[in-house]
Amino acid sequence: MAHTPDGAASVMEQYHHALGEKDLETVCRITGPAFDGGMKECRQLTPMQFGMLSADDVKKLKATRVDRAKLQSKGPDKVVVPPGAIAPQIAMMAAQPKTFTMAWQGGTWVIVD
Repeated sequence: MAHTPDGAASVMEQYHHALGEKDLETVCRITGPAFDGGMKECRQLTPMQFGMLSADDVKKLKATRVDRAKLQSKGPDKVVVPPGAIAPQIAMMAAQPKTFTMAWQGGTWVIVD
């Protein structure tokens, strides 16, 4: 993945698509750094998140796109993705808007917060 905000946006889209596919390995590769317990905690908690997704949520997650113009670059190794940059939004995300912070680690973008 490119070490650019566009690369971060592509990884964020991969994350949402992986949620929609219930692809635990991809989800945790991207979000593991955001968990206090790392990959182990991600692998324990993410299946519960999968269980909360409706058929409509899954459909929307598979179609997620990130509006590159709304990303906030915070230097070469950090990108902030505000809730308004992600569409379509699933009900859970719309009800509790989340700003994602992505960091360049180990040659790829990951979600750190």
